[in-house]
Amino acid sequence: MVELSSPRAALDRARALAAAGARARQPDGITIYPVERLGNQLFTYAAGLAQARRLDCPYYVSLGFFGPLRPQRPYGFSYGLDSFDNGLAVPGDEAAHRPILRGLPVMSTADGWQRWVGRRLDGAVGGVFTEASFAYDPRIERIPVGTTLLGFFQSWRYFDSVAEEVRSRMLRLTAPSSWYEEMRGRIRPGDGSIVLNVRRGDYVLPQVQAFHGLATSGYYRRALELLRDLGIDGPVYVMSDAVDDVLAEFTGFPELVPIRPPRGIDAFELIALLARADALVAANSSFSWWGGWLGERPGRPVVVPRPWFTDRSVDTGDLVPPQWLTLGREL
Repeated sequence: MVELSSPRAALDRARALAAAGARARQPDGITIYPVERLGNQLFTYAAGLAQARRLDCPYYVSLGFFGPLRPQRPYGFSYGLDSFDNGLAVPGDEAAHRPILRGLPVMSTADGWQRWVGRRLDGAVGGVFTEASFAYDPRIERIPVGTTLLGFFQSWRYFDSVAEEVRSRMLRLTAPSSWYEEMRGRIRPGDGSIVLNVRRGDYVLPQVQAFHGLATSGYYRRALELLRDLGIDGPVYVMSDAVDDVLAEFTGFPELVPIRPPRGIDAFELIALLARADALVAANSSFSWWGGWLGERPGRPVVVPRPWFTDRSVDTGDLVPPQWLTLGREL
């Protein structure tokens, strides 16, 4: 993984980013430049929608990150915002979808990007706005029409003003699969269902654990006991990127029902299913976060692991909505 070698290199990249931002921006609206995997894209989408509504202007998307010159990553990713009724305008001009910065820094974490680049872009420099840290950045409320958003924006505070519209749009899937429709009939609000969303995959790698950490089986066991004590007594589903490994790991749990999507399923359908459960025990991932937030309704508990990151230097005070429950992830 290639990272920025120094603050000077980061500053040079930031200046280049600002200069190149004019390619993606649309002068009459707000443009988003979504990056990385689906959970991150959803945060950028929701933050951009809030600004487009605040400014009462058109809302655009640049697909530059997902083109043929996209950066190399040790995992797969693809554009995922067309899975639902997003309301985005896609510019017809090819120039609008060129990479903002062909050498987009390969940062190991969102915090790394913000630490070396975001803090060196004072607001919407050159028409590009990047948040200054992992915490909510109130400068976004001062961006003008014609700005492109590039970042991670991982806080509910960025889009609390349009929460109802975001949920409404995201739950209107554009082309739901027959598998999703079948599962939608099985996991229904009001049936007392609980989903354990367990992240393994890349999270078991030492270099990933060093920053993110791992929610253990003890965390999921304690969370399930808590939800049972709250009177939620329906079936318990398991959704994971390594479901068979999890079933082997979670010995002694009450009967668990694995969710086994067919190969090639739209990842957003999985998030939409998480949102349908009457309770969610989440992993420390943006994918899980959206399953919790999207299904928000009175009396629906969401349990998340504490701490969210192993690296305690990252300010996560604005990440978890105040009504969610937290449990130590290594119980």
